[in-house]
Amino acid sequence: MDENVEMAGALFAPITVEKKPAFSLKDLIAEFPAGQTDWSIPEAYLCLVLSAALADGRVVEQEAEELKSLSHRSRILKNMDANELAALNQLVVKRRNDRPDWLGEACRTLPKDMHLPVFAHCLDLCLSDGALVQAEADFLESLIDGFSISAEDARQVTSILSMKNRY
Repeated sequence: MDENVEMAGALFAPITVEKKPAFSLKDLIAEFPAGQTDWSIPEAYLCLVLSAALADGRVVEQEAEELKSLSHRSRILKNMDANELAALNQLVVKRRNDRPDWLGEACRTLPKDMHLPVFAHCLDLCLSDGALVQAEADFLESLIDGFSISAEDARQVTSILSMKNRY
């Protein structure tokens, strides 16, 4: 009978189970930060790639061609007709002139998964004329900071695109 009592006592013994973390939306905070700007994603994207081309104070033919190519390839811009792109371009230039934190606003507008690709586009634009000057390097450093890109990711993208533009 003692055996039966022991078995009965073990029927509802505690079981150690790893507790699963509660569902949390904290990961979405990075995707949808507070204080969103009034910029749209196409506006922010065009602002940053245009600013890369303008970083050295001029837009040379290779940079203009690359910008046009991006506007045709980019899913963000390719559905816009010439008039819509021209209006977007004017708005972006106005915001760059009127807003002291235009770069920060544009960076904060883009979703996190666009940060590294947009940095790569901007770097490619800066390198497209065969030279990188200090003003362009300063702009790219600002993008790295604005996007919070890791040093390793920046180094990897820079290494690949510098080889691409060298040959």
